[in-house]
Amino acid sequence: MTFPWLALAVVYAAAMAVVFGRSTRLWVVAAAAGAAAITLFYWLYFPYTSDDAYISYRYARNLAEGEGAVWNAGENVEGYTNFLWVGLLAGAHKLGADIVLTGRWLGFALAAVAAAGTYALTRSLLDGPLRERAALGAALLLAACGAWSIWATAGLEAPLFATLTLGAVLLHLRERERGWLPASGAGWALVAMTRPDGLVLAGVSGLFKVAETAQRSRARRRDGDGGGIAEFDHVLYWCAAFLAVYVPYFVWRLTTYDHIFPNTYYAKVGSGIEQYDRGLAYVTSFLQEYPGWLLVLLPVAFLAPSVRRWPMAYVVALFAGWLGYTVYVGGDSLLRFRFMAPVLPLFYAALLAAAGGIFTSVRESARVSDRAVQVAGVLALAAALLFSLQPASDDGRGRMGEKQAVDDRARIGRWLRDNVPDTTVVATVPIGAIGYESRLPLIDMLGITDEHIAHRDLPIGGGPAGHEKYDSEYVLDREPDIILLIDTLTPAAVNGAFYESIRFSIVNAFKDMVENPRLEREYQMRAVEVEEDRWLNLLVRNEAEAVLRVTEAAPR
Repeated sequence: MTFPWLALAVVYAAAMAVVFGRSTRLWVVAAAAGAAAITLFYWLYFPYTSDDAYISYRYARNLAEGEGAVWNAGENVEGYTNFLWVGLLAGAHKLGADIVLTGRWLGFALAAVAAAGTYALTRSLLDGPLRERAALGAALLLAACGAWSIWATAGLEAPLFATLTLGAVLLHLRERERGWLPASGAGWALVAMTRPDGLVLAGVSGLFKVAETAQRSRARRRDGDGGGIAEFDHVLYWCAAFLAVYVPYFVWRLTTYDHIFPNTYYAKVGSGIEQYDRGLAYVTSFLQEYPGWLLVLLPVAFLAPSVRRWPMAYVVALFAGWLGYTVYVGGDSLLRFRFMAPVLPLFYAALLAAAGGIFTSVRESARVSDRAVQVAGVLALAAALLFSLQPASDDGRGRMGEKQAVDDRARIGRWLRDNVPDTTVVATVPIGAIGYESRLPLIDMLGITDEHIAHRDLPIGGGPAGHEKYDSEYVLDREPDIILLIDTLTPAAVNGAFYESIRFSIVNAFKDMVENPRLEREYQMRAVEVEEDRWLNLLVRNEAEAVLRVTEAAPR
C-alpha cells in the first residue's frame, strides 16, 4: 500500500468514526480508530521490536526467574529506566507468557487506551459545540503520528508512561473541579516508577497543586470564608499519596543499586553546552517534522472564551517542562523521537483544544454557519492527518533497515546460545537482542548496564546520545571470550581492512577498542556462516578454545 492509500484509509476511518459517533460513546470510537491507525502503521512501516526493548526484556526475565532485576547474574546494575514496565513483563512471563509478544501487544493495547484518554483530556480543556469533534480529532492525530505508532508496539514503556500520565492529569483536573481527594499524587508516583524522569511531570503537577490551593485560599479570604494554612491540607494529602507509593520503591532502588539515579543516567547524561545544543536540535527537529509550529495558536486560544484557561495552562506547562528536560539531557538517538512519544497525548490535546476554541470564537463573532465551520474543521483535520502521516512514510525504508539489524542481532544471539558454552562472556555495543537471545554474560561497551564505564568522567554531547562512554582497557581486563564489533550478519566473512575502517566510527567504544594494541595480540578474527550467505563476524580470545572450535579464521 502506497502512502496516498494509507492517508486515504486513515481519513476514511476518521469520517466513519464521526458517523458512528452519533450513536455511541466517542471515547470508544477514539480508542477503536486509534487502534486501526496504529495497525496500519505497524504492518506497513514499523513491524519491529526496538533493540533497547530487549534490555528491559532480559531484566524482566531475570526478575521472573529469580535472579533479581539484573542484567548479569550477581551484578546489581540498574541498566533500565522503566521499573513498572519491567515488573509487568516479569509478571506476564511468570504466568507463562512470551515476553516479546507481551511487550508488543500490551503496548498496542495501552496505545489504544491512550487514544481514549487523549479524547477525554481534550474534552476537559474545552467547552462549546466543537468540544466532541476536537477531542476525537486529537485522538486521531495521535494515532496517525508516526512517532506514536512506532513506539506503541516497539516494546518499550512509552504507551504505559503516556497512559498513566493521562490518568494522573485527568485525576488532577477532576480534583480541582470537584474537590476530590488528591489521589493524583499516587498516580504521579506510578508515572515516576515507570520512568524516573516522570518526576519532572510530577514536579510540575505539584507546583500547580500548590498554586491552585493558594488561589482557592485567596478567594475564600476575599469572600470572607476564612482560608489560610488549613487550605494547604489538600497539598499535604497530595504529597502523602505520592510518597506512600514512591518512597518504598525508591528505598528498594537505592538499597539494591546504591545510586540515586539509574545507571543509564550516568552513561548518557553529562553537562555542558554541547549536550544542551544536541537536545535543542532534537526538540527543534521534532517540532519541524510534526505540526509544532501550530503551537503559536496557544496565546490566541487563551483568549477564547470556550477554552478552559487553567487546565490548558496545566497541560501546556507539563509539555513545556518535558521539552526543557529533553533539551537538558541532550535528546535521544533512537528512532522517530522516542523521547517525545510519551507526551504526544498532551501535545495533541492542547493543540486540538486550542484549534477548537479559536474555531468557536470565529464562528460566534463572524456569524459563520454551522455547516461552514464543520467543513472547515474536517478539512483542517484532514490536512493535519496528512501532515502527521507524511514524515513517517518518508523514511520507512530506513526504519526497515533498523528492523533488519535488530533481526540480525536476535539471530546472532540465538546462534551463540546454541553453539557456545553458557559461561562464554561476550562484549558488544548493541546489547539488547544479542543479550536477550543468547542468555550469556555480556559486557556492555557503552556502559548502559556496566557501572564502571557509565561512571567514567568523559565529555558528553559531541557524539550520538547514549553512545559516548567507553573504556577498552577495562573491557579487555575482564577477558571476554568474544568481542563483537560488527552487530549484523554480512554476505561474506569480513577481513582485517574492515576492522581497520572501524577507526573512523562515530562511536568511541568501537574506535577505542580497535586502536588498543592488546586487541590484535589477544584476539583472533573469526567468522561462521550461520545461514546461507549470512556470516557472523567476531573476535575470539586466544584462550577461548570452545569458541575457536565452532568458528573459522576470517580472511586477513
